[in-house]
Amino acid sequence: MKRITFLKHASAAVMVSALTVGNVNAQDGSSLLQGWSGTASLGASTASGNSEASNINASIRLGKTSGLWEHLVFGTMFKGTSAILVQKRDEAGELEFDDAGFPVREIIKGDNSDRIALGYQPRYYWRPKTYFFGILDYEQDKPANIKLGSRQIIGVGHKFFSNEFGFLSGELGIGNKNTEVVFGDDVDGGIGYLGLNYLNRINENVTFNADMRADFGSDNTFTEIGLGVAFKLSQKMALKVAHFTRGNSDITNPTLGSLSSSSDSVTNINLVIDI
Repeated sequence: MKRITFLKHASAAVMVSALTVGNVNAQDGSSLLQGWSGTASLGASTASGNSEASNINASIRLGKTSGLWEHLVFGTMFKGTSAILVQKRDEAGELEFDDAGFPVREIIKGDNSDRIALGYQPRYYWRPKTYFFGILDYEQDKPANIKLGSRQIIGVGHKFFSNEFGFLSGELGIGNKNTEVVFGDDVDGGIGYLGLNYLNRINENVTFNADMRADFGSDNTFTEIGLGVAFKLSQKMALKVAHFTRGNSDITNPTLGSLSSSSDSVTNINLVIDI
């Protein structure tokens, strides 16, 4: 308990220090968004017929550098709904048929994903390629049995290389994670954190990125791997194909029965705009 309390206080101190330094270094009279830059993406799809499905996903990532400080703000949203026609079963689990002997069918509607995540990461560069960082983030995805999840992390990161062709960076940290689930017992406690980020500008019009992050603790292990290829359409616009795989051990939705899983994958095509 003392360790968790210390980590919470240390994380809060890092965040407050970052915001304070950022405000001191900001020019008087500057607007709230002055100096921030990044990307925003949006994608959607829909299908109808024997089954219906739709999803919409969006993300934003903004960064700002002020002296030795770098601030990152990020957010993602994914909402998916579906409706399928299945054969109806009675209370005993047996298939139902009408008087003519045809199977009785029913439409089942529901959310297969309703995820929103927000986060903030300040970095302080004590060396040109090495930095201390903190992470505060929030997540909600009730179809995945996550009513509310949050992390507070502090650690150190290093950029192994960074040039006009891309970069590779890694991060190690410790912190605290709180996960309030829809069904079952909540998962709380200390965690270790590992993050890797790679980007390669293949040419002037094509960029490849690969990201991985993992939280590992005694009660729960979370991993997320993302791969993406972006094709430049104009000076500020690109088309991106991305694939994400997420795994969350010991956190599943028991109401889904045989469909319940501790991992899920998403592939989407998004329009990306530079801000």
